[in-house]
Amino acid sequence: MTDYIIVGAGSAGCILANRLSADPSAQVTLLEAGGSDRHIFYRMPAGFLGLMKTGMGDWGYECVPQPGLNGRTMHFPRGKVLGGSSSINGQVIVRGNAGDFDGWAQSGATGWSYEDCLPYFRKFERHPGGDTDLRGGSGPIGITVAPPAEQMTPMGQAWFKAAEQAGYPINPDLNGSTQEGFGRADANFSGTRRQSTSATYLAEAIGRPNLRVISQAQATRILFRNSRAIGVEYASNGKRRTIETDGEVILAGGTVNSPQLLQLSGVGPAELLRRHGIAVVQELAGVGENLQDHICQMVKQEMTKPYSALAYTRPLKAAISLAQYALFKSGPTLSNGLEVLAFVKTRAGLEYPDIQYHFLNLLYEDHGRKIIQREGFMASANVSRPQSRGNVVIASSDPLQAPLIDPRYFSDPEDMRTARASLRIARELIAQPAFDEFRGVEYAPGTNVQSDADLDDYIRSTANSIYHPVGTCRIGTDPMAVVDPQLRVHGIDNLRIVDASVMPTIVSGNTNAAVMMIAEKASDIIVRKAMGRAIAA
Repeated sequence: MTDYIIVGAGSAGCILANRLSADPSAQVTLLEAGGSDRHIFYRMPAGFLGLMKTGMGDWGYECVPQPGLNGRTMHFPRGKVLGGSSSINGQVIVRGNAGDFDGWAQSGATGWSYEDCLPYFRKFERHPGGDTDLRGGSGPIGITVAPPAEQMTPMGQAWFKAAEQAGYPINPDLNGSTQEGFGRADANFSGTRRQSTSATYLAEAIGRPNLRVISQAQATRILFRNSRAIGVEYASNGKRRTIETDGEVILAGGTVNSPQLLQLSGVGPAELLRRHGIAVVQELAGVGENLQDHICQMVKQEMTKPYSALAYTRPLKAAISLAQYALFKSGPTLSNGLEVLAFVKTRAGLEYPDIQYHFLNLLYEDHGRKIIQREGFMASANVSRPQSRGNVVIASSDPLQAPLIDPRYFSDPEDMRTARASLRIARELIAQPAFDEFRGVEYAPGTNVQSDADLDDYIRSTANSIYHPVGTCRIGTDPMAVVDPQLRVHGIDNLRIVDASVMPTIVSGNTNAAVMMIAEKASDIIVRKAMGRAIAA
């Protein structure tokens, strides 16, 4: 018998496994559907490009056809490997805006304001600036900050100069006291390798005798006795197995897999469950609803000088760079390639920025799987707080069948208005004198695309997810909430959810840092509960 069953060894699950197994009297079992993260692509900071092309460590999900994207389907990557999406993502560390978390608290997620969350952001990070009131200096996740502007590539320098020329503020720390402006990117790689939660938290805990890690084990059903979670059924090597607990089952499968597992187990919208012949254990209408994601649209610009990363994508140089890393832990693959980020308001009167830019030193299509063979760069913009809402629902009662993922991108017209504005601001930046030295022609949308209607059509034809889905098991106390502020599933004993699905609203930025914060905070909640039981006994 185990005290805790954690379903999913991803960004949150590895943190939970470490923190809960720190008590030698607690028996912890960690289940992961994927396998090892030992391949060089999982370790090398630039390895995510290889992962995108090969599909390694990915569930391989696709969303359903999107009316807001001219009927297109879309690749919807989610990590299926030790470390989860922290092992395959672009390693960008953005907390989000303080107002995001204050909004959570105001909406019913009591105890999740930015002031409440800040200690847990600081707890996971090891920032080169050391411990301050706002940054952590001794956590497991090593943080690298892009170099100062004067030490950047010509492209990085140009973005900062263009921002100043266009009247936008320069921000010394985008994860500091304010978010608005252009700033150096924080990333979770350090030294020579990616700082996934597997490479850090799980690696530290893996030798503990009270922690059992079972990989290649896909959870298929939560086991209940009346309204109490007592275990998990999982598939491994073609066989169904079960594991039981007298403590807690903790779902950490993420925004797609956690609601799917709940629905397969009889927790969710009653009509959906009955349609698939699943007995209702607990009716919760919000399971799988409230799906939010960041979708990006890009201005792609050719340039007249060889300042892009194109040369390193060609077979010979790519092979040399890979060998350089493998043999000497040096070379261009020691970076994720991102120097500058920006958070900008599209109009006056906004409380805080509504768009985010990633400035990329390469031209590509199809989620990076197709490199455009021209020297160029991209301003990739996303609506920070989209209003569109979608859902995740099971396609059948078969746990091995992928669920139906429907983000309903641009179903709220306000998102299109903001996306359109983001392209115009990107063009304004690229038109600044900072780019005169090497600005070529606009590759996309193209200078003929100017009207609202034409920009909207370009966005619907080309926009892609940047892989930040959240919200399908949100925190709250209203009828559509799935978990309470302690992350306990409403109406079910001994069942929690700790992953991106609990976010009431998406954060204004890359979501992985917020997931790690949630896991640290949840660990504290669970450990304090266990300590209370021990004292009472």
